[in-house]
Amino acid sequence: MEEKAAFGKFIADKRRAKGLTQAQLAQQLYVTESAVSKWERGISYPDITLVTAICSALKISEHELITASDDVHQRQVELQAEKYRRLQRGWLWTFNVIYGTALAVCLICNLAVSHALTWFFIVAASCILAFSLTSLPLLVHKKKGLITLGAFFLSLNLLLLVCCLYASGRWFFVSLASLAFAFSVVFAPFVLRDIVLPKALCGHKALLSLAADTLLLFLLELMVCAYRNEFSRFFYPDGVLTLYLLTLPWTFLLVIRYLKTSAQVRASICLAAVGLYILAVNGMSAAITDRVPFAWPAVNLGNWNDFRYLNGNVTAVIAIVCFAMALLFACGGIWASARDRSETRAE
Repeated sequence: MEEKAAFGKFIADKRRAKGLTQAQLAQQLYVTESAVSKWERGISYPDITLVTAICSALKISEHELITASDDVHQRQVELQAEKYRRLQRGWLWTFNVIYGTALAVCLICNLAVSHALTWFFIVAASCILAFSLTSLPLLVHKKKGLITLGAFFLSLNLLLLVCCLYASGRWFFVSLASLAFAFSVVFAPFVLRDIVLPKALCGHKALLSLAADTLLLFLLELMVCAYRNEFSRFFYPDGVLTLYLLTLPWTFLLVIRYLKTSAQVRASICLAAVGLYILAVNGMSAAITDRVPFAWPAVNLGNWNDFRYLNGNVTAVIAIVCFAMALLFACGGIWASARDRSETRAE
């Protein structure tokens, strides 16, 4: 009886708070005034099919109706959500007014001074770029990060294109390739993580990311060579040098991701590759770009004062450290494998 009385008092209090009579509430719920009176006097409960309608009429949640008490925490959450929505609407209106005002003022000034639309398009593209970063994220609800990133990339390139046309330049494709390469290096791992790929590619996202970086790097080199009217350099020496410089990151990827062995052995191979790469990089670069025979760096660890040996000595020390660590990891991997085999035989 106490529960029915508490429930009835809660219904009565909420009804009065909404300024409704028993008859008005009954009319909204399509029940008799007598039924509402019985609820409030604790004689009976409303039918379960009326729960949603009662909550709607009294502006309460189902949890509050069932427990016959105010859900203070939920009310606070709803108030904070409504405050955030108001803040969001204010943010959108403020920035949209700023963008609209800037466009209108620049349009009038450009026409008044130049009697034609010239630099106004730079302002328009700048406003689109700013809109993609400030307002668009508030308007998008699904895949917000991907859409915002794509809009920012497109609007940034639009701004550069307008600037290039305004300055009568021909560098736009170089900037486009540069931005594509930079965005791929920074954001491709996150984009590949969020998009749905065919099942056969799901386990090769690192490979896809590095492949995209490699292709876009070559595209950037091609655009630079085209801008300088030196297409032959794209194949040699630029292309060959880039292929050599990419051997280290590709070695890391293939060893770490695809070599089926212990982590210690993989670390050993990577460290050995770093040591060899450091020793050979200057000689290989010179051989490719200057067309001279490959030469190892001059090393004299007993003479650190002669500038001829300084770079070679530093390179040699770094390589020696890498090789020593590679040997340690290799020994650790061999020992761990032997231990695992002995434990397996013991079982």
